[in-house]
Amino acid sequence: MQVPVLDPAKSFGVDISSAQLVIASAELGKPVISIANTPSAVTRWLKTLGPGCRIGMEATGSYHRCLVDLAVAAGHTVWVFNPTSVAHYLRSQRARGKTDPLDARGIARYVLHEAETLHPYVPPSPLQDRLHRLIQRRHQIVKQRASLQMSLADLPECDAEIGQLRAALNAVLARIDALIELAGASDPAWLARRNQLRSINGFGPLVSAAVAARLSRAPYANSDAVVAAFGMDPRPRDSGQYSGTRQLSKRGNAEERRLIYCAAMAACRYPLFKSMRDKLVDRGFSPIQAYCAIAPKLLRIAFAVWRSNQPFNPQRVGLA
Repeated sequence: MQVPVLDPAKSFGVDISSAQLVIASAELGKPVISIANTPSAVTRWLKTLGPGCRIGMEATGSYHRCLVDLAVAAGHTVWVFNPTSVAHYLRSQRARGKTDPLDARGIARYVLHEAETLHPYVPPSPLQDRLHRLIQRRHQIVKQRASLQMSLADLPECDAEIGQLRAALNAVLARIDALIELAGASDPAWLARRNQLRSINGFGPLVSAAVAARLSRAPYANSDAVVAAFGMDPRPRDSGQYSGTRQLSKRGNAEERRLIYCAAMAACRYPLFKSMRDKLVDRGFSPIQAYCAIAPKLLRIAFAVWRSNQPFNPQRVGLA
């Protein structure tokens, strides 16, 4: 297969912060520029580009959303890279240090040489975007609630106030859960598919919503791609006769990965998955390792349920 020759002048890397964008071209000799991270400044810069440019950046929470949305609307191809992947690439390029211009130049080279092997950014639908924001905000509340509970455990004098705080946070979580249900109800077809996922052992309202939002956004070719998208694929570390310990890649969204792990723990309350966990533990797996092995299995089942639009059938587990 012939590898396409790409134009460096149309490949750009952007280092993003809350206040500014540092932009570099992959073309040698082009200066690095900085613009404000505002819609007006981004729009002016995009108007200076020719058609069909390729723009890459790291995922930065919400700071990259302005550039992503406007660049896609302008007809450019956009990649939102995993920051860990970019960091490894920059180290391999023997960067002389770490500054915003050096990072932007490195990302531009990454776009030029590596982006063809990766999936371009696909804008979410309004429902997918709404669900993602709600689930991420919910995760922050859960984290802060757990942190406060642990840090204030040695202050029994404040138990009454802590109880009120916990009740308030629980009320916010309940409200967000209601908003997730309300968002899903706006699309009856999506809601029906999501309810099929709820037939899987361990898949409650939140997990099924998160997985349905992910599966509805990209046409995954197979279940391996779904497992990789959640970062639950084990990465080998073998060389010659050496066989290293396999670790999860942990790519993709951390909260989605946490939810599918929680689903694996919940699924093990049912006989089918409890038997799987017990067999893994008997083989020397720790409980955490067993759950990490069961979570990809749940994702493969979810992919099969989503593709077939049929409820989960426990009798078919292990037949394919």
